[in-house]
Amino acid sequence: MALCADVLAIPGIVVGTFLLLVLSSNPVWAIVAPTVTLGVLVIILAVLGWLFCVVKKKRQTEGTYRPSAEEQSGARSVAAPDAIKLPKEERLI
Repeated sequence: MALCADVLAIPGIVVGTFLLLVLSSNPVWAIVAPTVTLGVLVIILAVLGWLFCVVKKKRQTEGTYRPSAEEQSGARSVAAPDAIKLPKEERLI
């Protein structure tokens, strides 16, 4: 199947031929197209990075309190009463 006399209906060739025709007819597109593409990619990456930071911050500040998880882990953050240092004993001179 042929669309024109010398253009086959193979997707890669049709797209490549079309892009070649567009780029060869107007050299400004050779500069504008990659610049716009890179600009859009940079904007998308910046938005994704910002969303990642927002989600990370939300997860740090918001959450649910689960005392059963602390009980199962042994509550390592709570200091044992034996570990409290006593003040020095007062002595007579």
